[in-house]
Amino acid sequence: MAIVFPLEHLQAKERFDYWQDVVCSTFAPTTNHRLTDEPFDGSLDVTFKGDVSYSRIRSLPIKYERGRQDDGNDHFFVTLTLCPDAYLSQSGRTSRQRPGNIVLFDSAQPYICTLPQGDDQIVLAIPRQRLLRHIPHYEQFLSRTLDNQSPLGNLARSMLLEMWGAHAQSGVVDERLNGALLDVLASAFEAAYGSTLIDTTRRREGRLERAKSYILENLHDTNLSVASISGAIHVSDRSLNRLFATQGTTVIRWLWQQRLAACHEAILKGLFRQVSEVALHFGFKNLSHFSRAFKHAYGISPQQLLRQN
Repeated sequence: MAIVFPLEHLQAKERFDYWQDVVCSTFAPTTNHRLTDEPFDGSLDVTFKGDVSYSRIRSLPIKYERGRQDDGNDHFFVTLTLCPDAYLSQSGRTSRQRPGNIVLFDSAQPYICTLPQGDDQIVLAIPRQRLLRHIPHYEQFLSRTLDNQSPLGNLARSMLLEMWGAHAQSGVVDERLNGALLDVLASAFEAAYGSTLIDTTRRREGRLERAKSYILENLHDTNLSVASISGAIHVSDRSLNRLFATQGTTVIRWLWQQRLAACHEAILKGLFRQVSEVALHFGFKNLSHFSRAFKHAYGISPQQLLRQN
């Protein structure tokens, strides 16, 4: 079922305030700026296909700005531009879209969307986990223009338009169609920016190896933390957490696993006479916590393993 938000019934002075409320509740909370002195006008049509919302948004010239917020909004947006000119800024990049172009951005990160000649876009709001299943390396494609002049870009544009115009199907059919569209978008972005992705992947792997090497060299440091590790390899805490997230773990979990493995190996080799010595040597401060984690990992307590060796 489509939801329509017209402005005709409102007085001119009420229209922009109502528009801000509608846009913020439909997409994500933003600070909005009018770019014309004309009485504001706009329209928004929203429909749902599976767990993805499809919207057609039109208005006079406007700018939407979203800062860093922890408000639980966790969608990605894919927009197909139908207006003469559109600009999106995110992740240190500003992309320009012309009619038929597509852009991807993340509602969980700050962005600025500027429509200097008026807004006319089809916007898809896609749950994070759904998009990650199809575009796992999304970071490299944020705020990059997907040109409809390329074969795959044109296919993505055509599919998106068809999906917008089609009636909602059963849940299973809509889910399959959404997945097919996201697969085409993934292929189109990779074809357009694949070399960038390869270079970025190599840099990320290099930073991850530096982080792991630093951790292994400093297992004895009881003050080892996300902040100290990120500072040592010159990346932000957020970037460090993302590096380990690509391997399905966290910085601290990986650190604990390496400390437990080092303790296990040291006990097997008979390098220590007491459990407290091995635990403290590899950075554990809480001995009871260490014993529980060790037994959970190896099925035997460190005390039992020490007696066996």
